[in-house]
Amino acid sequence: MLSRVLPACAVVAAFFVWTVAAFTQAQSQPYAVIPRDAVNYSGPGRDTDHDLEGAEIKIGVLAPLTGSHQNEGEALLEAARMAIDDEAASPLPRGRRLLIVPRDQSGPWGRAAGEIVHLVYEDKVIAILTSLDGAAAHMAEQVANKAALPIVTFATDATTTQINLPWIFRIGPTDTQQAYAFARDIYVARRLRQAVLISEIDHDGRVGGEEFLKAARAFDAPPVAQVAIDPAGLNLEPVINQIMTQKPEALVFWTGPEIATRLTTALRKAFPSAPLYVCREAALPAANTDQSNIWMAASRPAESRLREAFESRYRAQAGSDPPPAAAQAYDAVRILASALRRCGPNRARLRDALAALSGYAGVSGAITFDHAGNDVGDVTLVRLP
Repeated sequence: MLSRVLPACAVVAAFFVWTVAAFTQAQSQPYAVIPRDAVNYSGPGRDTDHDLEGAEIKIGVLAPLTGSHQNEGEALLEAARMAIDDEAASPLPRGRRLLIVPRDQSGPWGRAAGEIVHLVYEDKVIAILTSLDGAAAHMAEQVANKAALPIVTFATDATTTQINLPWIFRIGPTDTQQAYAFARDIYVARRLRQAVLISEIDHDGRVGGEEFLKAARAFDAPPVAQVAIDPAGLNLEPVINQIMTQKPEALVFWTGPEIATRLTTALRKAFPSAPLYVCREAALPAANTDQSNIWMAASRPAESRLREAFESRYRAQAGSDPPPAAAQAYDAVRILASALRRCGPNRARLRDALAALSGYAGVSGAITFDHAGNDVGDVTLVRLP
């Protein structure tokens, strides 16, 4: 009897193991997947009846033109106008010319949404460029999805292109890509252990900070010390003291440029050998700041002559080094101009042309969009100029 029971038990046990393994494997697969090549626009608007009229084809720029981030907005406009000047040498079909229409996103909550509506329905722009601000980019894509016009954003918030809207395109690395580049350099290349994450209590600081914490966990790093800063507060002395007590080997900033500049000035003296990693928004050039050993994540650098020529011209016109987003703004305008020469002044056809972009050699690096509007160019770690 026992000789019969044992084989039966073995069969049951084997079946149980197989069932558990199969269930575990099945559970590891997502319930559903939306393929990236399925993000498309199949609606109306491509016929000539929907072409925008007039001798000028307008490109909207939504940027901070007042307030604490004014320098960023001015840099974006300066670079966009440089691109317009370059495009003027080769007019668009039927003698049309490009025109930049700026709108200020600064101010109370909701102002950016109103300015986006003005750009779409009053200014009748062909497309909108948005700044590094992730919240503004989200508002722009919601309006654009209803009004059917392309958005090109420099925001690093990856969720802007994860909700499968066909009208938004993002240039430059995401928060996720930046975070992994920082974490890999800290925990793998340098073998450091004690990192301090400094982030602002706003949309971009929260999203970017969470991405760095995820990246640190992926590299089996020790718990990351976190310091949160209210951007409305100007007294940074308690923050500096809090960071000092952590004795950091590396400092990671997910803040705006003003706070990053003020903190780096103080912290470099206390921790001269600690590398500093700054997100794209914090990477605006700052005068009188020692920027050696300060790193940021960027698209794979463009061919040196293109990049150097742009930087030289920008310095001559603006009197300062261009921030990373300035090169992206320049490329965005040139990309739009090239697409408009093929598709004409039509928002839907322009969207199609942007979706097909591949291997554009820009001053910010090579740019290729996937079907979801992501810039799929390589990301690398570079020293802040």
